Amino acid sequence: MTKTKITTEEIDEIFQSEDINSQIDFLDQLECESYDPAMAVHLCSYLQKKDKGLRNALSYFFRSRPCYIVADKLTEFISSDDISLRNIAGEILIAYGGYAVDSLIRFLKKTKDVIDLKFAADILAEIHDKKVENAVLELINYTENENILISFIEALGNNRSVESVDLLISLYNKNEILKPYIINSLGKIGTVNAFNFIIQRYKDEDDLVRYIIIESLGNIGNEESFFFLLSELQTANLPFIPPILEAIYKLHIRYGLDVPFDEKIKRALLIMLAHKEHDYRKIGAKLLNEFDDSEIIGEALKYYGSDPEYDEIIYHKLLINKEIVLKQISVLIKNDVQNIPHLLKLIDEFIQQENDLVKELNEVELHKLMDSISRCLKHSDELVRLYAIELLFKLDADMALMLIDDDFLNENFWIKIRLTELLEEIDNPKSLCFLEKLSDDENEMVSQRAKEILEIKKNIN
Repeated sequence: MTKTKITTEEIDEIFQSEDINSQIDFLDQLECESYDPAMAVHLCSYLQKKDKGLRNALSYFFRSRPCYIVADKLTEFISSDDISLRNIAGEILIAYGGYAVDSLIRFLKKTKDVIDLKFAADILAEIHDKKVENAVLELINYTENENILISFIEALGNNRSVESVDLLISLYNKNEILKPYIINSLGKIGTVNAFNFIIQRYKDEDDLVRYIIIESLGNIGNEESFFFLLSELQTANLPFIPPILEAIYKLHIRYGLDVPFDEKIKRALLIMLAHKEHDYRKIGAKLLNEFDDSEIIGEALKYYGSDPEYDEIIYHKLLINKEIVLKQISVLIKNDVQNIPHLLKLIDEFIQQENDLVKELNEVELHKLMDSISRCLKHSDELVRLYAIELLFKLDADMALMLIDDDFLNENFWIKIRLTELLEEIDNPKSLCFLEKLSDDENEMVSQRAKEILEIKKNIN
C-alpha cells in the first residue's frame, strides 16, 4: 500500500495521462490516510472524467475505503448534467450512510432546482440514521413539491420514525398521490396508532392503496388483522387473493395462528400455486404443509421441477402423501403436463426411498400408474422415454413386458441398450422374445449385447 503523502500535483500527473491501467493500479495501492482532505477532494473531482473503467475504479475506491470528507464534493455532482456521474455520487453517498447526511442536508437547504432536490431527497431516503429523521421532520414542513414529499415520507418510513406518525396521518387527505406512500411508511413504522389508522382506511380506498394496506398488515399486523384478512379473503376479487394470503401466511408464522381450511382458503391456495410469480407460488407451497387435499397436491405437482426452492418446500409434503401423489401423477401424465420428466424422477425417488412402495399399492392403482407411464414411451422427449421404460420395469417387470410393443424396439441406440440391460435382470419367457428381436437389430452393439444376454439366459435355463 502507498503510505507516503500524496500531493495534488502527483495526482494530476497520474490522472491527466491517458494510461487508465496505471491510474487503476495506483488506486489499488492507495489508502485514505495517505492523503490530506484537500487531496481527497481533488481526487474525487476525477470522477468527472468520462472513462467508464476509471469511474468504476474511483467509485469502488471511495466506497471500499471510505473517506467521508469528500461527501460535500459528491453532493456537488448531484447538480451535474451527467446522469452517470450523478448516479455514482448517489451510490457512494448512500454507502457513507450517516456520514453523508449533513452534506445532503446542506445541499437540500441551499438548492432550488426541483430535479436536484428530488435526487438528493431520494438518496436521503435510502440512509438509515437518526439524523435523517430529525432533518426530514424539519424539511417536510417547508416542502410543497409532491415528488420531494414522497421521498421524505419514504425516508420517515425507512427510518421507522415513531415521531412522524401524527404528521403522516395529517398529510393523508391533503393529496391523493401521497396516500400509498404514507400507508407504506406507516406500515413500516408499525405503532398501534399507525395500525389502527391503516385498518380504518381499507374500505374507502382505491385498489392501489388497499393493496399497500394489505401488505402493511402482513408486516405489522396482530391477531385482529389476521382475522380481518381472513374475512376479506371471503369476498376478495382475484387480484387481491395473492397479497391477502401472503399477509395471512406472515401473521400465521409470526403468531402461530391456525389457518382454517375451507373452500375459500382452498380456492386461494389453488390460485397461489398456479401464480406466475414464483414468490407467490412458494407462499402457497408453504401453506400446503397445513392441509391434506388431493386437488391442492395435484395443483402443486404441476409446478414440481420449476424451481429448486419450491421443490424443497413441498417435498416433505409429497413424501408423506405418496398415495395421493401417485394418483395425481397418473392424471397429470395423461394430461401431458410440461414437467413430466420431473414427475417421473419423483416416482423413482419414492421407489428408492421405500422399497415396499410397490407392494403398498393395490392392483388397480398400480395398473393405472403403469398405464399412464406407458404413454410416455411415445413421448417426444428421449429423456422421458428413458425414464418411463426404467420405471415400468422397477414397478412391475412382468407388466412392463406387456406394455412394450414392437414399435419401441425402433428406439434410439441408448434406449435400446438400456432395454437390453433391463431385460437381462428379469426372469420372464417374454424377455427372451424381445431379446431375440434385439439380437437382429441393425446396430451391431445392440445386437451383440442382446445375443450375449440370450446365450447366458439359455445356458441358465
